[in-house]
Amino acid sequence: MHWRRGAALAAAAILAGAWSAEAAAGCMRRVYNRSAYLLVASRDGGPPVTILPGRSVPLRLERPGTLSVAAYCDGAGPGAGPLAQASFSYTAVQDRCFIDFGDRLFVPQLGRGFTGRQGTAPFTVNNPEQGDVILGPFASEACPVLRRGG
Repeated sequence: MHWRRGAALAAAAILAGAWSAEAAAGCMRRVYNRSAYLLVASRDGGPPVTILPGRSVPLRLERPGTLSVAAYCDGAGPGAGPLAQASFSYTAVQDRCFIDFGDRLFVPQLGRGFTGRQGTAPFTVNNPEQGDVILGPFASEACPVLRRGG
């Protein structure tokens, strides 16, 4: 009888440990493309993900790392440079994920960059949720954007 209770407790401990390790693994966040350009995102130098205009993709942020993003003209030939690019360090601890930037005000409570005083344009970070990145609408003379409907 006691061995069953012991086995059940051991199984519960193993499951709880696996569950807590999963909880500490990171967060799902999104990269949004609200521009008319192609957005390419890469996490920690891994394979790039292309995000079409008006779309978003989920990315799993794990451990501290780097998120690199770059905007390109649609249909740009090989060797064409990005219109805008940036690399952001991020922190992922349990279910708290955020992009590290800005000053150190409220760091323990909210993470760096909460006040958003440093410019990241044309990218917006930690919005709408901590850890999200948005490429907002912006204009570039390097690549004309075709307007639909006239």
